[in-house]
Order: sequence, then C-alpha cells, then structure tokens
Amino acid sequence: MTSRKDAEKEFRKRFIAEVAYRLFADRSFETVTVEDIARAAEFGKGTLYQYFESKEEIVAYVIQRGISELCQRIEAECLQETDLYVALNRLIELQYEFHATYGRLFLSLLRRNLDGLLTSQYFEDVKKRYEAKTQLTAKVLERGIDSGVFVSAESYRLARAVESVVKGFVVEGFERKQQKPTASDIGLIKQVLLNGIIKRRGENGNG
Repeated sequence: MTSRKDAEKEFRKRFIAEVAYRLFADRSFETVTVEDIARAAEFGKGTLYQYFESKEEIVAYVIQRGISELCQRIEAECLQETDLYVALNRLIELQYEFHATYGRLFLSLLRRNLDGLLTSQYFEDVKKRYEAKTQLTAKVLERGIDSGVFVSAESYRLARAVESVVKGFVVEGFERKQQKPTASDIGLIKQVLLNGIIKRRGENGNG
C-alpha cells in the first residue's frame, strides 16, 4: 500500500511535470530552464530538486507518463473493441495524437542522449516504456492477424511498421513547422495503412 508521504510526493511530481510540459509546449525543451519551471510551479529551485535531479529527468518523467496514459487508452479503446476495423482506426488515432503531443520532447531527449548529456538511466526508462507500448500495439494487431482480417505477418514487426509510419509522418510535420495534427493528415495515414496507395483495377475508371 502506498504511504501518504509517497502519494503526496507523486502528486507533486505530477504537478511539476504538468507545469513543465506546458512550458515545453509553449517554448521548447532547450530554452526552458529549471528556474523557469520552479517559478511557474511556485516552488523554490531547491524544493524542485527534492523531486527531480535535472530538467532531463523531468522531461523523461513527462514522456513516461504520456506513454503510460497511451497504453491505458489502447487497452480500453482498442483491445476491448470487438470490431477490429474500429480498433485499428482508433489505434492509429491514438498513436498520432501521442507522437504529435510528445514527439518533440522525445527528439530533444534523444539528442541529449546522443550528445552524452543525459543520464543513461533516464533514456533507458523511456525506451522500456516505448517497448511496452509496441508490445501492446502488437496485441491489438495480433487479434486481426489471427482472425484473418489483417495481413499475415509477425505481429511485433507489423506493430513496428504501423508505429513507424505514424511517427515518421508526425516528425516530418515538425520539420514543416506544423503545430497541430489535422483530420486530413490522420485520414491519409489511415488510407495508406488500411487500403494501400495502389488503386485496385477498375477504380475511378482506371485500370
């Protein structure tokens, strides 16, 4: 059972993380300082360091919470959905929303890791959560594969392919300075993943 002290500590960590996320979203991870986060949370800098060792630990915590929330939604909205087509559509939407929300922060964390400026454990913890997300995605797809509705493929590899298409589209959007996901973007991703890009013979009079 979680003690009252532990529960209060976790509450404050979540509060700090939410404040930090708003700052990161409004500006960027690189330009926000620990002092900025402490000021916005109305904590002293020393108090903030009682909960997080660094800005990098804060962003790792933010991303991990985002992945955990995504996994909960995949379980509730995809794994529990009996209509496999509806489940796959919702899976694509959830993945897109997640990467649109947390993708920039993950790229910032990745750059810090590649530059040797990040405590390795922070990045490893995020990678483990990502792996759990991919495994859960594979479970959703496995149902469709086993029932003969989805293409015959190893579910984990198919999960990686789906996630890569969605994530790649979002990251390319960052390069184009696109700020928010759009219905047309998600619709195009669905069209490609669900129907492919090659028209069937006879469609629209072609063939």
